[in-house]
Amino acid sequence: MTKADRPMRTPVSARGSHVTARFAAAAAALFLLASCDAANRDEMPADDVPPPVSSTAEPTPVRFDTATLLFITSRDTVTMVAEVADRADERAYGLMDRDELDADAGMIFLYDRIQSQDTGFWMYRTRIPLDIAYFDGAGRIVGIEQMMPCTSIDPGRCSGYAAGVPYFGAVEANRGYFRRNGIAIGDRVVLPGRLGS
Repeated sequence: MTKADRPMRTPVSARGSHVTARFAAAAAALFLLASCDAANRDEMPADDVPPPVSSTAEPTPVRFDTATLLFITSRDTVTMVAEVADRADERAYGLMDRDELDADAGMIFLYDRIQSQDTGFWMYRTRIPLDIAYFDGAGRIVGIEQMMPCTSIDPGRCSGYAAGVPYFGAVEANRGYFRRNGIAIGDRVVLPGRLGS
């Protein structure tokens, strides 16, 4: 997310938990392209990443629509007010540069197609510890991870988190949110009118 809470949405390698300097520069270039031309440039395969640019470029803040998400568990239905990131620039900015996130708030990331298990999220300029739940095209949660904040000005020092499973989208929330609310792998995410309904 970008504003302290939003790890940048960029493919990461499944072979390591740290983003390499080469990857960080490529990710910065990808972010700039996504911000300038989000309608035509969704997440690109690693082979299509443009030449590196300065990693000091500042992403442009993004405004997000909000929606009510439902988590359907075996015992309960949990409601979350979530910001919606369904464009490339929104997914890239995420929860960056934020100092806090309301206890029952989060962000949902939606893609147009299933994403590879080798892609995921990283925590550059993200100051809040987060949980992330990956879900499939039917809204079924297929993986849950915890992500540590990264306040380094060097993107290469920020950890990346590969999903490890194919996914259609993800929900980020404060660390411990899913455990505290009894939300687990196999439960469903419902975004009325768009996902799982």
